[in-house]
Amino acid sequence: MTENQYDLLIVGTGPAGSTAALYGQRLGLNVVVFGDTPGGITYMIDNIMNLPGFLGGIPGAEFGVKLFQQAQMEGATFTMARLDRLDYEGDGFTGTDANDLTYTAPCAIVASGRVPKRLPVAHSEMKGINFCSVCDGPLYRDKNATLAVVGNDNAAGQHAMTLSRIAKKVFLICRSETHKMDTVHQELIAQQNNIEVLKGTEVIGFKGLDFVESLIVKAREGNKSEIPVDGVFLAIGWKPNLRMLQFKADTNTDGYLKTDASLMTSIPGLFAAGDIREKNLYQVLTACADGARAAKYVSEFIEKSNG
Repeated sequence: MTENQYDLLIVGTGPAGSTAALYGQRLGLNVVVFGDTPGGITYMIDNIMNLPGFLGGIPGAEFGVKLFQQAQMEGATFTMARLDRLDYEGDGFTGTDANDLTYTAPCAIVASGRVPKRLPVAHSEMKGINFCSVCDGPLYRDKNATLAVVGNDNAAGQHAMTLSRIAKKVFLICRSETHKMDTVHQELIAQQNNIEVLKGTEVIGFKGLDFVESLIVKAREGNKSEIPVDGVFLAIGWKPNLRMLQFKADTNTDGYLKTDASLMTSIPGLFAAGDIREKNLYQVLTACADGARAAKYVSEFIEKSNG
């Protein structure tokens, strides 16, 4: 096998990509993985509480690094560079990374996950608008800060809990009247004296010079008001990260890759795993399961292709 020629290219170092690398190597495949962050965005999770076998949970950063190391120990190659483009040539795939190095393989697994959405309002690129409470929350420590979390799911609840240990006051701003987060998160939030939940409230703008200084919100009744804040953390949803694909593969209306029962996309030899594919449960556990399954199906695909 020539240099930079592999059996399998994997896009993404998160739970799906790293698990696919681990299982692929154990199935006898020569695997290369693209991405510059061990564990992908698991570092954004303060504590993964619903992963079987981890009593009391495990910090997301720790889990991501352990999974990365485990795949490395099995012999997977990690470029530690993001993939700039993935090309399909009919009989295989060519990946070009951020260092302009190219790699080829007959199969690829896209496990590039999702990126957080920004609010479609004025000044949404302003400084002080964050997405990771674990990463950026400590910037507000010992500053008597008032912070806002915008969102309504478990991610928003986790942000609010993390920031409640740092800030004087945390506003959890939910556009709908009912929570999408699970009961455990709701109960934890209710126990915090410094978290105020604003239901039926929509953020319609940001104010400030270079740095956000306040939110403009609108209540369901139509009343508008201004909430002074020192920082904002968004958890309003995600969008699939397919920027590296240089060809068309079938997606649903939200842009997630469609897959068959073997996790293969509409392109022969291209598989998808984790949050990048269309499914009804986006969790670390299901991403790992996708990675393991995808690696198995890649192995079977290559075996059949070789006759």
